[in-house]
Amino acid sequence: MVTALAFIGSLIIASLGFIIGRFYAESERILAEKRQYYMEFLKALPPLQDTYKGLEDEEFMATLRPAMERVPSLLFYADQSVAVASGVLFQKYEEANAALTPSSPPLAPEFLALAKAQNDLVLEMRRDAFRWSVFNYNGKSRVPSLVPDKLNLK
Repeated sequence: MVTALAFIGSLIIASLGFIIGRFYAESERILAEKRQYYMEFLKALPPLQDTYKGLEDEEFMATLRPAMERVPSLLFYADQSVAVASGVLFQKYEEANAALTPSSPPLAPEFLALAKAQNDLVLEMRRDAFRWSVFNYNGKSRVPSLVPDKLNLK
C-alpha cells in the first residue's frame, strides 16, 4: 500500500515538474524572441546626432523608415509601456529634426528630450525583456506618467 502511494505520488510530482518545466521553457523562448526584436528595433533607429543635420522631412523620414518597418513586430511582443515609449521616441525625433540645425548648440533642449525619450524606451524594454530575471530593473517608470488615465490602458 505504501509503495503504491509512493509510486502515485512520484508520478504526480514528476508530472507537475514536467508541466512547470515546459511553462518555464516556453516563457524563456518568448522572452528571448522579445529581446531579439528589441535589439533589432534599437539597431534600426538612426543616431540621435542625425537630428543636427538639418535634413528635410522626407529625408529624415527615410532614415526612420527601417525602425518604423519593425514596429509591427515590436508591438506584437512589446508591453504597453514599451509601445508608448516608442511612440514618444518617434515624436521626439520629429520635433528634434524640425527644431535643430547644424548651427544649433550641442545640448539643445530638443536633443536632450530626444535622448531622454530614447533612455526611457531602452529602460522599458529592459524592464519588459528581463521581467522574470534576477537582473530586472525594478525602479520607477517615467512612461506611465505620459499615458493619459482616460485611455484606461490596463
